[in-house]
Amino acid sequence: MRKILFVSLILLGFASCNTENKSVKNKMDFDGITASIKPGDNFFARVNKQWLDNAVIAEDQVGVGSYSFLNIPQKVLLENILTEVSTTEHTEGSIEQKVGDFYSSGMDTKTINELGYTPIKPILEEIEAIKNVASLMSFVTNQITSGNYSIIGMNVSPDNENSSVNILHFGQAGLGLPDRDYYFKSDSVSVTIQNAYKNYLTTLFRLTDTKNADENAAIAYGIEKKLAASHKTRIERRNVKANYNKMAVSDINKSQPNIGWSNLLNQLNLKADAVDIKQPAYYKELNKLLVTISISDWKTYLKAATLSTYSDILSKPFENANFEYAKVLYGQSTQKSRAQLMVQKVDRQLGFALGQLYVKRYFNEEAKKRVLDLVNNLQKAFENRINQLDWMSDVTKQQAKEKLYAITKKVGYPDVWREYNVQIQKGKYFENVVALKKDQYQYQANQLNKAPNRDRWGTTPSTVTAYYNPPLNEIVFPAGILQFPYFDVTADDAVNYGGIGMVIGHELTHAFDDQGAQYDKDGNVKNWWTEDDYTKFKAKTQQMIDRYSSFTVLDGLHLQGGLTVGENTADNGGISIAYDAFKLTEQGKGTTKIQGFTPDERFFMSIARIWRVKTRDAYLRNYIKTNSHSPPIWRVNGPLMNFTPFYETFNVQPGDKNYKAPEERIKIW
Repeated sequence: MRKILFVSLILLGFASCNTENKSVKNKMDFDGITASIKPGDNFFARVNKQWLDNAVIAEDQVGVGSYSFLNIPQKVLLENILTEVSTTEHTEGSIEQKVGDFYSSGMDTKTINELGYTPIKPILEEIEAIKNVASLMSFVTNQITSGNYSIIGMNVSPDNENSSVNILHFGQAGLGLPDRDYYFKSDSVSVTIQNAYKNYLTTLFRLTDTKNADENAAIAYGIEKKLAASHKTRIERRNVKANYNKMAVSDINKSQPNIGWSNLLNQLNLKADAVDIKQPAYYKELNKLLVTISISDWKTYLKAATLSTYSDILSKPFENANFEYAKVLYGQSTQKSRAQLMVQKVDRQLGFALGQLYVKRYFNEEAKKRVLDLVNNLQKAFENRINQLDWMSDVTKQQAKEKLYAITKKVGYPDVWREYNVQIQKGKYFENVVALKKDQYQYQANQLNKAPNRDRWGTTPSTVTAYYNPPLNEIVFPAGILQFPYFDVTADDAVNYGGIGMVIGHELTHAFDDQGAQYDKDGNVKNWWTEDDYTKFKAKTQQMIDRYSSFTVLDGLHLQGGLTVGENTADNGGISIAYDAFKLTEQGKGTTKIQGFTPDERFFMSIARIWRVKTRDAYLRNYIKTNSHSPPIWRVNGPLMNFTPFYETFNVQPGDKNYKAPEERIKIW
């Protein structure tokens, strides 16, 4: 598998695909189809069942397959790079030196284990010295600059109503569990996770020789639960306008004196007359809790938050405690190797330095041009679909097309690479991590009150992902996703359009999902719809919410249609747009079979294959509760039950389990 992946990355570039059998390599063939499963019953299983039955999830992983789990073999490639650069000498300050020495410092477990929790003792002593609310907030604020966030959530990004300038946004924070709902569920799975988290906090206190560790863990958990009660749900946070509340600093400083907004900004050396308080109820409650909860209990909470923040970079017992909690949450049974943990750490903190080394070795420059051509083809197909919509007026159609063609396209890697202004030293792992966190804070702070940096990327080049960014109206496709099964130079158009084409269509559609549709072509939250058109759009969006809320996994666990509506809209639109674009190609216009399958059959089977993923049940349960994407089976079956060309290709008929009558097939874009 390693060899196959290496070859596909080296050859990353589209080429004109002919449909002769001899031109298609074995990995492009669709072997393992379970013909006994009717396409209209479960197309995902028809294409993937044999693979799912035989796929083995490694003990140190929570899943296997495509999309995010393609990052597993990616990390092998990155580990090879890091092993190389960490064992040779480089010029001080070069990206090779920074990346290599950071990796080396993290691999130096002997030094890390000898230090125990010594690196964070000064922070714990600072907490112990807190005497009142003012000194508590001073500690919280100062720690933000080192990446130790606790009760304040902050970021710098474009103003929702003036995307030409970056402002400060403050969001709800303060929790250790993945989501506010975990604190209030009483089912057996949720209680097990709650207890695992409490045990984790208890262990952290014990490892620092704290007396009454159980009691301290309960205090910290109790404060988190009080904070959680003021949190908006993930579904509520999808409401863009409700989660934008620009307020004068002078006003919130008066209404929330315990937080002390002016002091907070001054200590952070940030200049702002107004800030966006995304979830006002949280900060209103925090202001109250700062004086209704004792300083002693707050100190306990801050110690727990600090220990949790740094547990994965301290000695082995702390790392083990972190993993024991993660085991319960995600179902992973064995810890990853130290090398793989460090690959992940380097990618997260020095990802664009590591990304430069990755791109040099594995990315074919021809891929950028070919993918941009594909994006342009899908834009044209999307425009045609907009023109044919029977529910949208010409006025709104014109606005939609202007936004569509205003989208910025980023492919492969940044034109301007992010620099890291830090000194990295071997044998100084903790110090290196903190230095990089401080650099990240400063990098973000330097963007305040300036025009957005349009060269900036929100993901590293080696990551298998793609995204749409509404405030900048941009779509991004890193080098990492430009590989099989999404994209391959040896594949026919049906495979590539059903693969990366569907992903491109998906990201384009995000510009017009329930959230993206609220932003205009310049990235401002501004209504560009007629009132009647937007009413129709919301009604169609509600149909999508209702449909996906009826889908289940595992033992009847329902999907959250309100949480996943944006991704579901994008999946449905992505397939439609990719198919239309495919039908403009020579293969798409023809009927020549490959491996016995028509071009259309190969297109749809490629879609099923790119979401070929197998996960542990614990991971999937958490995924359903916290992730805005539907699980893989419904990323395939959900959109296809709405798409008439799929019915025609596979002769789906009434009586098939996923059959929907024409009037029940949801079509937005």
